[in-house]
Amino acid sequence: MRKWLKRIILICLLLVLVASISIVGYKKLHSNNKQEGDTIVKENVKVITSETEKQPISVEEDSVVFDSNPKYKAGDVIVSGITDASPNGFVRKVIKVEKRKGRYIVKTEHAVLTEVFEKADIYKKILLTEDENKSVNYTRDNLPAVLNEVSLDNILCKDDDGDNGTDYVFGQTFEEKKEPLSLSGEVGISMWIEVEMHIDHGEIECGITARTEEGIKVVLGCSESCEKEWEKVLLGKQLPSFQFVVAGIPIVITNEFKISLEAEMNLDGDIGTIYELTSETTQGFKYSSKTGKVKEINEINHDSDGLEWNTISISGDASGGIGVHLVSKLYGGTGLDMSMGITGEAEGEAKACAKEELNGYAGSLDLSINPEIKGELVVGVPVIDKNLSKQALFQVKLSPLWSKHWESSANWQEDLQWRGADGVENEVENEVEEQVEFSYSNEYFDVQVPESWDGYWNVTEED
Repeated sequence: MRKWLKRIILICLLLVLVASISIVGYKKLHSNNKQEGDTIVKENVKVITSETEKQPISVEEDSVVFDSNPKYKAGDVIVSGITDASPNGFVRKVIKVEKRKGRYIVKTEHAVLTEVFEKADIYKKILLTEDENKSVNYTRDNLPAVLNEVSLDNILCKDDDGDNGTDYVFGQTFEEKKEPLSLSGEVGISMWIEVEMHIDHGEIECGITARTEEGIKVVLGCSESCEKEWEKVLLGKQLPSFQFVVAGIPIVITNEFKISLEAEMNLDGDIGTIYELTSETTQGFKYSSKTGKVKEINEINHDSDGLEWNTISISGDASGGIGVHLVSKLYGGTGLDMSMGITGEAEGEAKACAKEELNGYAGSLDLSINPEIKGELVVGVPVIDKNLSKQALFQVKLSPLWSKHWESSANWQEDLQWRGADGVENEVENEVEEQVEFSYSNEYFDVQVPESWDGYWNVTEED
């Protein structure tokens, strides 16, 4: 009887021991499988941040070098955030580890995010600034509240004088001359980057979208006949890399942009134009590994009162405007390369004319404000999916934001040839010379003349 009781007690103890070992083993097995909400990180993922004890001393194209054993093994996936050795971060898979002259050489190949996350649902919206600490970090849950609380007035980047001259995060006033061309005015832009990812057991849907708000005022002048193209970088910025963390995994976004002035002339004569515009632009892409297809995102909304012009004489075309170029990438490897141009254009034939019913000008002009959008999905290093390749997204000239066809009259060709009663072509430029006022004593007299006497009358004391 005692032997039977001892056996029962022993069996019970063994069952308890096996259960304890199973529970401890299960916890240990899944201790590296980091979870945050619905986000699950794979067990073989290793993370490097600026706070990690063992920092790489260098990062090469196919290796990461340490001065002590990082204890990595083949098959591990390394995700690095922003560090001194990797300012753009990286995602690599370990091939092997070699010890050479006291250093540990970790041979790697590029990895993608589906090798990092088992499951993930990520959405971030970041306002780009010159200081990453001022970038605004959004999530799906707090986006409405943050949008209500955040004002651009509180986060505008300022220059040394305390203001960039515009109501936008990045902006500048300008006055540039390259005879016979001149461009002046102001440009301002605020930019948001949206990153959206859904990963589920090897499949990924990922999108990167750039949203911009811009305000532009351009005054274009050309003082003589010319045929010339001109482009000048007005403002260029390599913005700080931005990093946010999901379930312990650092995700890095790199950004750079430039604003350029652009002008093109192919004309005889001289002309001046001026226009103002505010617009909101959305460009980007969404990729699905299930379908292997990329969906383009391309929208623009605008507001403008149109283009004004003045001329003495023009035959041909003239255009001038602003170009914005933005490149945003995940870990400096895969992302969006977009550019947007807004130009004011005048094309046709016109000149100043003294014929009363023409209101100062004769001829015909087509006036317009035109957008041109270009976008490209760039894959320097695959980060989203190994099957995703570099490809053009869109390169289109959209319909004019504003356009107007102007004619001095139905017979504008005859207007161009109009001559005064004396048989001499009567242009305003000649009349200006006739309006010179002569005065010996700075005393002037009002003189009434018959209404039938056309022309300009200046009477001095001598007269």
